[in-house]
Amino acid sequence: MRSWLLGALFTLVASSAAADEVTWGKPVKGVQLGLAIVPGSGPLPTELELEAVARNVTSQPQQLNVQACDIVRWTAFTLLHVRTASGRVFSYPIGDNVDVADLHPHGPVNLAPGETIRERFSLKSVVRRPTENPRDAELWTLLETPQQVELWMELVGGSGVPRMLSGHLKHRLGLPSSIAPVQAGRCVSQISAGGSAACALLRDGTPWCWGSNPPGAHGTAEGTQDTKGQSPRPLPLLARGTVELGMEHNIACMRTSTGSVYCAGGNLDASVAAYGESGGHPVRIQRMEGAAELDGAQCARAADGTLSCWSLLGIPPPNLDGLVAIHWEESAPGVAQVAMGGGFTCALRKDGTLWCWGANESGQLGVGDVTPHTGPTRVPKLPLEVVSVAAGTSHACVALRDGSLWCWGRSEYGALGLGDVHSSSVPTRVSGMSDVVRVAAGFQKTCAWKKDGSLWCFGDLLTEAPSHALAMVPVEMKELGRHVDEVVFGFRHTCARTSGQEEEGNVLCWGESTEGQSGSSEPRALSSPLRVSGMKGQAVALTAGDSFTCAVTTEGSAWCWGRGTDGQLGTGLMTSSARPMRVRLPCSD
Repeated sequence: MRSWLLGALFTLVASSAAADEVTWGKPVKGVQLGLAIVPGSGPLPTELELEAVARNVTSQPQQLNVQACDIVRWTAFTLLHVRTASGRVFSYPIGDNVDVADLHPHGPVNLAPGETIRERFSLKSVVRRPTENPRDAELWTLLETPQQVELWMELVGGSGVPRMLSGHLKHRLGLPSSIAPVQAGRCVSQISAGGSAACALLRDGTPWCWGSNPPGAHGTAEGTQDTKGQSPRPLPLLARGTVELGMEHNIACMRTSTGSVYCAGGNLDASVAAYGESGGHPVRIQRMEGAAELDGAQCARAADGTLSCWSLLGIPPPNLDGLVAIHWEESAPGVAQVAMGGGFTCALRKDGTLWCWGANESGQLGVGDVTPHTGPTRVPKLPLEVVSVAAGTSHACVALRDGSLWCWGRSEYGALGLGDVHSSSVPTRVSGMSDVVRVAAGFQKTCAWKKDGSLWCFGDLLTEAPSHALAMVPVEMKELGRHVDEVVFGFRHTCARTSGQEEEGNVLCWGESTEGQSGSSEPRALSSPLRVSGMKGQAVALTAGDSFTCAVTTEGSAWCWGRGTDGQLGTGLMTSSARPMRVRLPCSD
């Protein structure tokens, strides 16, 4: 019998590996061994799949001989060595955990001249969980943190056969050990809130979350660690790899630079299924590769505009397979906009057609019935192409190409702008509205922009004279002027971000302010939009939870106001505030 040890020294960052990037060792007796990362398998060591590659570099047939008892894989006697940052080395047999793709026959392998064979294995399947093997606890902790890990492999013969020492095959995984620090004053690039939690994406790609049961909270069962995020905390496993985040009902989803999507929060906890203990680890969305843009916390679009979605709300904790994205085949020629409602979703295709699916007890899908639809169903009775769509808790509205405004669904508080409270299961035109170019919707309330820049709202506005608390027909929000860039909705409050030369702040809020969520220290509904003051710089992004509001300013810091009894303001205190409070993030002091 013969034995082999093949290798070479190299360095490779996992996230940049391409399909043909194999690092080869030195040929030994005509056979060369290589190691590669499977492209798209994940930006983190625990997500990685590796390929052991062997090829014949001679003009003569070669054989990979192993001691074959019955049928064995050619890597049955291959060892994977992992060196931690402390210098400790762990060694694992790979044979029982490989050939997941069944890429070649079993047993001793004959290689024709120039032939290459591959064996694929998961790093997580080789390294056992700490609960199964306490010896691996140190390594597992390292693998769930983005940092340097060295790997090398040995291909050896049967037991008792001396190994030939011809060098090591090393693979350096994880992120670079040194990353340029965040520029001073440029802390937060994105912010998103939902329910009673919020998350911010720092400019170095690290997501931080806070609030009541925030995404990534450690421990969710009674008697475990406190899940109330008094101070913002980073999401484990995703440090410095996130480029976009979205949030809904305490669940946050993150898109990484590799096009993968991870979700955390709510009843999602990958650590229970995959790690054997609770720890708030994000769940990776399976079959969701090449994501180019997130749509909230339930869908993502690929570079070609096609849409894939997954279900998050109300499901049991994920198993080892995690959450699975379903690709909408009919989304071609691409999706221009996605609107998430309360248990239902609407997608506007680039051809102007509108498709909705999900809950439908109030006719919010606009398809003429009140039964749920599990898959995208085209909304009929729209005379022209749709240019903008918005979804509230149980209603939806669209602007058409001719500037008309159409709504359907539940209208208990006048959210359809039809002058009554009757619901509609089919699109109905809103009288008196023309030149509409954009719409937004929240809990029983709707706002629409006209071509001249004016903003018109209706539904549960909670305002007093000159309009009523329930605006059954559209009312112009004259106090906001003609430069409203963004509108966000809480449970019973609304905030708008304007552009211009305002010196006192460019955020105005109205509606309920019992917790200070509209910026008023008086616990009542605001009679008109109130300008929120106290933030350093002008707001460039807004988001709202149920009873609190957050903003990112021009200097890159995050500020929150409203209810803070569950840590929603991210200050480290469990108190509410009508005045904006700066979120305690590591780069904001």
